Amino acid sequence: MNDSVAFGILLFTTIGVGALAFLLVIVGMILAPFIIDKVDRALGPLASEKELFFKRLPLSAHRMSVYGFKVLCRYTSWGERHIYRDHPDRVHAVESAPPWILNVVTWIYASFVIVAPIAILLAVIATRIHDAG
Repeated sequence: MNDSVAFGILLFTTIGVGALAFLLVIVGMILAPFIIDKVDRALGPLASEKELFFKRLPLSAHRMSVYGFKVLCRYTSWGERHIYRDHPDRVHAVESAPPWILNVVTWIYASFVIVAPIAILLAVIATRIHDAG
């Protein structure tokens, strides 16, 4: 495999991951205003008191991403130590939340928090390789 083929694969992967991140942010921004109240009722203990007052778009999408990240960390040792220890209300909120809410906050919002930095990192790597060659 020569360098141009490897660069093509990297470029194709970067474009794919970037498109996925773009799609996730579009879907997340459209969905956030419609379901934020239901998600706040189900996962409210995971947010701080100040965050619950803001219902406008960028802030509600950010809060949903934080919910998703905290739900993903529920069964990790780091999450147990830093998020859920001494907070039985948070444990109960995650365990009693409807499955569709847990799926939405993890698959759409937390996925964006994971995929977007990967897309940026791949784009930086592809740009540096292109500029060096």
